[in-house]
Amino acid sequence: MSIDQAGTPEPNDQAPLHIGKRSLFTPSANVAVEQHSATPYVSRTTYGTAIVEGRLTSPGARVPEIIAQRCGGITVKGHTLRSFAYTTDAVIIRNTNANAILAVYPFTGEPVITQALLTVAQMPLFVGVGGGTTTGPRVAELAMVAEMQGAAGVVINAPAPAETIETTMSMVDIPVIATVTEDDEVTECKILAGAAIINVAAGARTAQVVSSIREHHPEIPILASGGGSEERILATIDAGADAITWTPPSAQQMQSQMMAKYRGEV
Repeated sequence: MSIDQAGTPEPNDQAPLHIGKRSLFTPSANVAVEQHSATPYVSRTTYGTAIVEGRLTSPGARVPEIIAQRCGGITVKGHTLRSFAYTTDAVIIRNTNANAILAVYPFTGEPVITQALLTVAQMPLFVGVGGGTTTGPRVAELAMVAEMQGAAGVVINAPAPAETIETTMSMVDIPVIATVTEDDEVTECKILAGAAIINVAAGARTAQVVSSIREHHPEIPILASGGGSEERILATIDAGADAITWTPPSAQQMQSQMMAKYRGEV
């Protein structure tokens, strides 16, 4: 068959398929495309602080401003930390403006989880290493691994004895946060064992426990849960807390709110 013959279609041949040159990513009239500004959002607060936000930045996981305004903060390696976001949600960790992350979860600690959270965190990460589900030498071993991975500090849960605090403190050079629920002899022993920061998680009684510990130990750095309202946050700060743990909404909650808006329900 000659070249000329090859180029001549036979009577039974199907018509050739012509593919248009329009890109698959070129928006058509039937496709709704979000339009965004070409420049970042820039503003200045009443305190004179300049704020630069990305074009797609979401304000959904922002810490209550009262924490930054009223907390004295805890300085760790030159960074003053006033707000700790209590979450292990990678999406929230990436998008919150908290000064630090308190990553404590109800399973035994695993270095692979710490590494995953460190990958997305843009601020110091304090990771739980046990004390409740996990006990004994494993707590100190997990703390050592967390330090090597780059964690800013480790958190040991309330049931852990003072001996666990002391052992862990002797094996790492990052702050050990001891969680407590009361101002009692156990808390006193944990402070004497060398806990760098006391984390008060006493529910509705948090402000009361903070006040009691502050009275006995005016020098100890205190981190405390702020609750779900500005009034409780203020009460905890006024009681003597240096920094506040704040629980942000989950990504699922935020997604539900967004979908409700898309459906016109709000």
